[in-house]
Amino acid sequence: MLNDNITFSGIIVAWLCVLLIVSKKTKTHSDYYLILWMCISGSNLVYYLLPSNTLNVLQIFGFTLPVFSTAILYLYVISITFDIPFSFRTILKHSLFYIFYNLVFVSISFGYEKVGFINNIPYLGTERNSSLLNFLTFPMAIIPVIYITLCFLALKKYQKILPENYSTLDKINLNWLKWIIISLIFIFLIVIGIISSGTRFDIIRKQDIFRLVSNIQSIYIICIVYFSLRQSIIINQNVSLIKVSNTKEKPIITNDRAIAVSEQLLAYMTKEKPYLDESLSLTKLSSLINISTNQLSQIINQTLNTNFYQFVNSYRVEEVKEKLKDPKYNHYSILGVAYECGFNTKSTFNKIFKEQTGMTPSKYRGLN
Repeated sequence: MLNDNITFSGIIVAWLCVLLIVSKKTKTHSDYYLILWMCISGSNLVYYLLPSNTLNVLQIFGFTLPVFSTAILYLYVISITFDIPFSFRTILKHSLFYIFYNLVFVSISFGYEKVGFINNIPYLGTERNSSLLNFLTFPMAIIPVIYITLCFLALKKYQKILPENYSTLDKINLNWLKWIIISLIFIFLIVIGIISSGTRFDIIRKQDIFRLVSNIQSIYIICIVYFSLRQSIIINQNVSLIKVSNTKEKPIITNDRAIAVSEQLLAYMTKEKPYLDESLSLTKLSSLINISTNQLSQIINQTLNTNFYQFVNSYRVEEVKEKLKDPKYNHYSILGVAYECGFNTKSTFNKIFKEQTGMTPSKYRGLN
């Protein structure tokens, strides 16, 4: 009963998430992918709760849903990282294997030997066909691994690009999604262990195998919902644009021009202090000095030999150092000074300050 209640809670949370996102006035492309993923995951949990006496063809489509689910999760990840548009053509492309996989299952069931299900576990009528059953279920172990790997690589690429485009990363680095993906790997291994323990070694009762699997999936869905909605709120309220271009046009700028613009940039940074804006991005700075983002990126990377994140935060650190020496700011806390200089989190400020000065902010203040 407890197992069923946990699964039922996962179903309710999935559909509540769908209703919440649907009710949003402004929805992003990733919102639509999340809606679809939640619908599939909720349907998968419903399948686990259904008795095995439903139509075999429906059992087949329910059993293979994790293959489709991980494909849509991947689309959600690349949409939230690189703003890939919601497209039915893209969904169809990543649905083809799921469709083909089920057609093979159905063809074998109707044309060769009927595929049956007991406690959501597929079986064939004769023992001699165990190798065929292993062949049929093998993609259930491989395809999710492929998509989980693709999710991780996409997120890693996104996080590598961020310092080239933003001066503040805390609210957009998607570390929560990285841990969600990493945890998915461990969850997948646990699920494989549960299924093997029940089907091969009889350590777990067969009727409990997919109850436990559904419980794990339910808890995972609840975590996804919490962090996805939390991240959506942060993005919508605090950051004007969370988008990283995945394509770069070739910058055309000569060395002499690069040196001239870099001098203009350094003068502008010193005089106008745009780094005091905590949401300063490459796009915003390029518009301020009237140069393309690609050319500005080339100047910072090649002429100044740094990246945008380090470039902007080096000015913020220098500003903090000046203010900590200024008696006018003696009544400010160190964190208060950091916020005045464009930093927006304590952890980031402490990390960057120590990297650039070799000491903590409090030690620096004590020496001055």
